[in-house]
Amino acid sequence: MAWSYDEGNLNISDALGRLNSTRLLIGDTDLNDKQVQDEEVSFALAQANNNVYKAGGWLCRAIAAKYSRSVDVEISGALKEASSQLQAHYTKLADTLEYQGTKLGGSLGISAGGISVSTVEGVRANTNRVRPEFNKDQFKIDAETTDYE
Repeated sequence: MAWSYDEGNLNISDALGRLNSTRLLIGDTDLNDKQVQDEEVSFALAQANNNVYKAGGWLCRAIAAKYSRSVDVEISGALKEASSQLQAHYTKLADTLEYQGTKLGGSLGISAGGISVSTVEGVRANTNRVRPEFNKDQFKIDAETTDYE
Protein backbone atom coordinates (compact mmCIF):
# COMPACT_ATOMS: atom_id res chain seq x y z
CA MET A 1 0.00 0.00 0.00
CA ALA A 2 1.25 3.45 -0.92
CA TRP A 3 0.52 6.97 0.23
CA SER A 4 1.52 10.07 -1.68
CA TYR A 5 0.57 13.73 -1.95
CA ASP A 6 2.06 16.48 -4.10
CA GLU A 7 0.50 19.91 -3.53
CA GLY A 8 2.25 21.10 -6.69
CA ASN A 9 0.17 18.78 -8.87
CA LEU A 10 -3.49 19.61 -8.29
CA ASN A 11 -5.58 19.10 -11.43
CA ILE A 12 -8.21 16.85 -12.94
CA SER A 13 -6.46 16.22 -16.25
CA ASP A 14 -4.31 13.25 -15.18
CA ALA A 15 -4.54 10.39 -12.66
CA LEU A 16 -1.90 11.74 -10.26
CA GLY A 17 -3.45 15.21 -10.27
CA ARG A 18 -6.89 13.74 -9.52
CA LEU A 19 -5.42 11.69 -6.68
CA ASN A 20 -3.78 14.79 -5.16
CA SER A 21 -6.92 16.91 -5.66
CA THR A 22 -9.09 14.29 -3.99
CA ARG A 23 -6.69 14.09 -1.03
CA LEU A 24 -6.83 17.89 -0.70
CA LEU A 25 -10.64 17.88 -0.68
CA ILE A 26 -10.87 15.30 2.12
CA GLY A 27 -8.02 16.82 4.13
CA ASP A 28 -5.75 13.77 3.86
CA THR A 29 -2.56 15.71 3.18
CA ASP A 30 -0.55 14.98 6.35
CA LEU A 31 2.08 12.26 5.95
CA ASN A 32 1.96 11.65 9.72
CA ASP A 33 -1.84 11.20 9.83
CA LYS A 34 -2.78 9.11 6.79
CA GLN A 35 -6.48 8.34 6.35
CA VAL A 36 -6.58 6.38 3.06
CA GLN A 37 -4.06 4.74 0.75
CA ASP A 38 -3.42 5.70 -2.89
CA GLU A 39 -5.11 2.51 -4.05
CA GLU A 40 -8.26 3.43 -2.13
CA VAL A 41 -8.29 6.92 -3.66
CA SER A 42 -7.84 5.40 -7.14
CA PHE A 43 -10.70 2.97 -6.48
CA ALA A 44 -12.96 5.82 -5.30
CA LEU A 45 -12.11 7.83 -8.42
CA ALA A 46 -12.99 4.83 -10.60
CA GLN A 47 -16.32 4.45 -8.76
CA ALA A 48 -17.05 8.17 -9.22
CA ASN A 49 -16.12 8.30 -12.92
CA ASN A 50 -13.07 10.48 -12.08
CA ASN A 51 -15.19 13.15 -10.39
CA VAL A 52 -12.85 14.30 -7.59
CA TYR A 53 -15.69 15.73 -5.48
CA LYS A 54 -17.80 12.58 -5.63
CA ALA A 55 -14.72 10.41 -5.02
CA GLY A 56 -13.94 12.61 -2.02
CA GLY A 57 -17.47 12.08 -0.73
CA TRP A 58 -17.13 8.33 -1.25
CA LEU A 59 -13.85 8.31 0.70
CA CYS A 60 -15.28 10.45 3.50
CA ARG A 61 -18.08 7.93 3.94
CA ALA A 62 -15.50 5.13 4.10
CA ILE A 63 -13.48 7.06 6.71
CA ALA A 64 -16.67 7.84 8.67
CA ALA A 65 -17.50 4.12 8.66
CA LYS A 66 -14.05 3.39 10.11
CA TYR A 67 -14.58 5.89 12.93
CA SER A 68 -18.14 4.72 13.57
CA ARG A 69 -16.68 1.39 14.72
CA SER A 70 -14.73 3.13 17.50
CA VAL A 71 -16.22 4.29 20.78
CA ASP A 72 -15.59 7.55 22.59
CA VAL A 73 -13.08 7.06 25.40
CA GLU A 74 -12.35 9.19 28.46
CA ILE A 75 -9.68 8.30 31.01
CA SER A 76 -10.06 9.96 34.42
CA GLY A 77 -11.23 13.20 32.81
CA ALA A 78 -7.66 13.91 31.67
CA LEU A 79 -7.55 12.17 28.31
CA LYS A 80 -10.44 12.01 25.89
CA GLU A 81 -10.83 10.60 22.39
CA ALA A 82 -14.11 11.30 20.59
CA SER A 83 -14.38 9.14 17.49
CA SER A 84 -18.03 10.13 17.15
CA GLN A 85 -16.96 13.68 16.33
CA LEU A 86 -14.65 12.42 13.59
CA GLN A 87 -17.42 10.21 12.24
CA ALA A 88 -19.87 13.14 12.20
CA HIS A 89 -17.28 15.44 10.60
CA TYR A 90 -16.53 13.03 7.74
CA THR A 91 -20.23 12.33 7.16
CA LYS A 92 -20.94 16.07 6.87
CA LEU A 93 -17.92 16.56 4.62
CA ALA A 94 -19.16 13.68 2.42
CA ASP A 95 -22.52 15.42 2.01
CA THR A 96 -20.80 18.69 1.06
CA LEU A 97 -18.45 17.07 -1.45
CA GLU A 98 -21.23 15.04 -3.07
CA TYR A 99 -23.26 18.22 -3.48
CA GLN A 100 -20.26 19.99 -5.01
CA GLY A 101 -19.71 17.02 -7.31
CA THR A 102 -23.23 17.38 -8.62
CA LYS A 103 -23.03 21.17 -9.01
CA LEU A 104 -19.44 21.68 -10.13
CA GLY A 105 -18.63 18.54 -12.05
CA GLY A 106 -14.98 17.95 -11.32
CA SER A 107 -14.46 15.15 -13.78
CA LEU A 108 -13.24 14.60 -17.29
CA GLY A 109 -15.77 14.47 -20.07
CA ILE A 110 -18.90 15.66 -18.34
CA SER A 111 -21.91 14.84 -20.45
CA ALA A 112 -25.58 15.39 -19.86
CA GLY A 113 -28.35 13.35 -21.35
CA GLY A 114 -26.68 9.96 -21.45
CA ILE A 115 -26.37 8.42 -24.90
CA SER A 116 -25.08 10.33 -27.89
CA VAL A 117 -26.84 10.41 -31.27
CA SER A 118 -23.88 8.67 -32.92
CA THR A 119 -24.09 5.80 -30.40
CA VAL A 120 -27.80 5.29 -31.11
CA GLU A 121 -27.21 5.39 -34.88
CA GLY A 122 -24.32 2.92 -34.53
CA VAL A 123 -26.49 0.48 -32.58
CA ARG A 124 -29.33 0.78 -35.11
CA ALA A 125 -26.91 0.16 -38.00
CA ASN A 126 -25.63 -3.09 -36.44
CA THR A 127 -27.20 -5.84 -38.58
CA ASN A 128 -26.25 -8.55 -36.06
CA ARG A 129 -28.35 -6.93 -33.34
CA VAL A 130 -31.74 -8.30 -32.30
CA ARG A 131 -34.39 -5.91 -33.54
CA PRO A 132 -36.46 -4.19 -30.83
CA GLU A 133 -40.15 -5.02 -30.48
CA PHE A 134 -41.05 -1.35 -30.66
CA ASN A 135 -39.53 1.95 -31.76
CA LYS A 136 -40.26 5.58 -31.14
CA ASP A 137 -42.95 6.83 -33.54
CA GLN A 138 -43.71 3.34 -34.86
CA PHE A 139 -47.42 4.17 -34.93
CA LYS A 140 -46.99 7.69 -36.26
CA ILE A 141 -49.38 8.39 -39.10
CA ASP A 142 -48.26 10.60 -41.93
CA ALA A 143 -50.86 12.87 -43.47
CA GLU A 144 -50.02 11.51 -46.94
CA THR A 145 -50.56 7.84 -46.08
CA THR A 146 -53.90 8.05 -44.31
CA ASP A 147 -56.69 6.37 -46.25
CA TYR A 148 -59.42 6.92 -43.74
CA GLU A 149 -61.46 10.02 -43.10
